[in-house]
Amino acid sequence: MSRQHDDLMHQAPPDGGARLAIPFSLHGESGVVHVSVAPILDGVRAGFDILAGLPFAADETVGYPAMSARVDYDGMGYRTLMGWVQTIRTVRTTTGRPVDDDRCEVDLAPAFGDLDSPFFVSGSTPSVVDAPARNLNGADRLAWTADTFLTTLPLRSRREPIRRLASFRWGYVETADPDHAPTLLPTVVTGAPAWAASVDLLRSRFPTWTFDPA
Repeated sequence: MSRQHDDLMHQAPPDGGARLAIPFSLHGESGVVHVSVAPILDGVRAGFDILAGLPFAADETVGYPAMSARVDYDGMGYRTLMGWVQTIRTVRTTTGRPVDDDRCEVDLAPAFGDLDSPFFVSGSTPSVVDAPARNLNGADRLAWTADTFLTTLPLRSRREPIRRLASFRWGYVETADPDHAPTLLPTVVTGAPAWAASVDLLRSRFPTWTFDPA
């Protein structure tokens, strides 16, 4: 993803979002993940107009969070191959009563959901973007939280364990009140406990892959 595209997706006032720099190491080389989470100011410039079949207009995404993360890494060749894994938790309520009790799932791109792969994105120093919006599904309130992990990428066999390299948590709250804008949750760096909490879900969803619990 180009730096220009990142800027278009995240034009925000100084106090409108969060930026993190998370160091990591892989194969004896150093790297940094640069994270941006900011409210969308223009749904078309954020790209919602090119997503086929959405039940809402691009301009209805204003105020929802857009996340991007890019990887700077000193290694070369096969060393640069990595993946992004994302798990999400959604809690919907109606008049204070839970509709979905702490629903957790592995987040996958819709077009690739049947490929039996846990990766949201993978490749050579891969960037990742996500922009959840308008997910109430008839509820009065939704709390949406994502744990996003940069991981190793198995190169020769699924027996090679997938390990966490760097990670962060982000999300938002939306309500059915049209006068109440979405609220972005704090974006924070996470560690091994966040990965460990997701491993059981990953193993149950993708039993042919190996996940390092540490």
